[in-house]
Amino acid sequence: MVIIVQYREERDEDGKIHIISEEEIACPICVGILKVIGSRWRGTIDSAGNKETLIIRRLRCQTQSCRKIHHELPDRVIPYKRHCAETVEKIVSGDVDDVCCDFVTESRIRAWWTGMYTYFQSVLVSLQMKYAAVFSSRPAPRETIRCFW
Repeated sequence: MVIIVQYREERDEDGKIHIISEEEIACPICVGILKVIGSRWRGTIDSAGNKETLIIRRLRCQTQSCRKIHHELPDRVIPYKRHCAETVEKIVSGDVDDVCCDFVTESRIRAWWTGMYTYFQSVLVSLQMKYAAVFSSRPAPRETIRCFW
């Protein structure tokens, strides 16, 4: 999976949202050239609770030793989660007053976050040590989520 930040969205006559990347992306495994090999749909739920269908591109690495397939995901989507990043950020921050999902879904997202938070923090510390990155303070949950996706 490759997370893209610079993209535009185009809605077709069926209401599906096509994600069109405006970035040049290299393979995250070997830094090889990626070629578009097709597209697939990805169901998401926006912050208002509306179901959306995103059409995302499938990319294959052209390096003979790699040949891995990757999908371009816009930064508003968290991999393997149906709810958008904004909803997940609100839930893990405790701001659940205007969240569009039920209590069980909120609980599942909180449990996922609790299990992953320590891992995310450890990765940030190792990156800080390896690349001399500077964080002014402990990142907020929203910043941690955006940092990884």
